[in-house]
Amino acid sequence: MKIKTDWILKNLYMDQLDDLSSKFNWFPGELLESDRNSIKQDGIRLPLLVQQADDSKFRLIDGFKRLSWLKYVKGKFAEEFMQELLPCLIIPEKVPIIDVAKIRLETLSTDQNSFSGIQLCGVLEMLSNLGFSKKEITFQVFPIFGLTSSMRLTSQLMDLQRKLVESEKNAESLLQGSIIMSMEYQDLLPLLKFSGSDFQSVLKLAKKIEVKGKKWRNLLQVIDEVIRLRETKVSEILNYPEVHILMKESNIQVPVRYRLLKEQLHILRYPELSKMRKRFDQKKKRLKLSEGITLESDQYFEKDELALKIKFHSADELRYHLMNLLNSANSENLVNVWNDMFSILNEE
Repeated sequence: MKIKTDWILKNLYMDQLDDLSSKFNWFPGELLESDRNSIKQDGIRLPLLVQQADDSKFRLIDGFKRLSWLKYVKGKFAEEFMQELLPCLIIPEKVPIIDVAKIRLETLSTDQNSFSGIQLCGVLEMLSNLGFSKKEITFQVFPIFGLTSSMRLTSQLMDLQRKLVESEKNAESLLQGSIIMSMEYQDLLPLLKFSGSDFQSVLKLAKKIEVKGKKWRNLLQVIDEVIRLRETKVSEILNYPEVHILMKESNIQVPVRYRLLKEQLHILRYPELSKMRKRFDQKKKRLKLSEGITLESDQYFEKDELALKIKFHSADELRYHLMNLLNSANSENLVNVWNDMFSILNEE
């Protein structure tokens, strides 16, 4: 960041600094412990960056985490708090807000990219409203954020922000306290597949299912396929009795809820395959194979073969399992069961 000759270095009182109404607290978070320790030992060494708002008030531009932590310390340990005056670098009031935004961008390091998709979308909307073009955002701002310059990605993120803002207008806040707030932008882009009430329903689902990353993206992919296949809405899928129970039950752990939901969506996505799987599993139970023997088929029943897996700890245990299999294969009552299972594999 290049310091201009008309900028002033001056010590200001903490209550002169306005960090709450500032547009530039783009990536709020906790101050690193190493920075806290440095301030405890040596105080604020790198000046806060501010812009003069009037004679006695200054709008904070950079230094939000440090000021927030200092306010916390002052509130909790008032008697021990010593640093009332803070060194500040003051940008003149006459500097246009769009130029201040460019200065703020210069304060960011290229490795400062640990921000959520929601934060990123909000910053892009603010820059756009200030007058930044899509081209400027793509080729000047994205590299600073550690993103690949892509006009398509710029359009997608700005479309996503519009949908999020519209969603908040039309319903009670679905974002506050939701895992959506901490998702990376890659997890949010699939939301663009959904519109209207479906968009709202997916946000509600995120709040309940509490998964992100690849699992979340895969889940949205299956949901999109199901609603297209069945020509229905996300809300109707989530209200199916089997799914609704999973969503309402509060005692189900997150990994279990996710797995069970995926299974129900898979049944809806592949109804014929699910019927075949159910018939196969029913036949397999009738074989009454001993514990330690598992019978497996191709996941999509594309191969006309079965695989047996045997677990054993001794020759005697292996002999026992093999005798069990021999009896099962020779039993008059079970021969038809075996044949029925192979007929399922040979169905077109």
